[in-house]
Amino acid sequence: MRSLQRFVLALALYIALVINASLALYLHEFFSLGSSTNLLLSIGIMLIALFDDTNKNEIWLALGAGIISDIYFYGIIGIYAVALPTTCWLLQKVARFLPEVFWARMLVIIIAVVGVNAYSWLILKITGVINVSVLDLLWSVPTTIGWSFLFACLTYKIWSRLAIKYPFLVNLNNYQ
Repeated sequence: MRSLQRFVLALALYIALVINASLALYLHEFFSLGSSTNLLLSIGIMLIALFDDTNKNEIWLALGAGIISDIYFYGIIGIYAVALPTTCWLLQKVARFLPEVFWARMLVIIIAVVGVNAYSWLILKITGVINVSVLDLLWSVPTTIGWSFLFACLTYKIWSRLAIKYPFLVNLNNYQ
């Protein structure tokens, strides 16, 4: 059972993916008020990267989560398979210079959410999957920030505890 502790974060991200899809299905009326985006999985990756900035294995975890979420949501691999590991890597670098304070991390998460949202819009717009104008994207930013702030606040302690107590692919028996 102790050998499975190395994969607790992967299981938690899978649960976040399922909850993300369920929220998108059942709360789509609330998300469509300002055309906001539900980024619960991305927020989980961001919080993990901010809490554990020295574990390089979490970039691979973000890549795996990105591939699975791309297949699940879009049917093709690309958007989150690039955005999540890149965001994880960048936030791990930024976390070394940030104070370990709730508000500093929330500010970084809000900036990263806007970046991931703009990146996914750009890729989907270039490929012709969506036909959303820049003005509509800008109108969706405040509600996306609001929902992301709410999700980050609600899951902050959970991801904190998981990232600190169960780092991905780290054998905790060496520390006992």
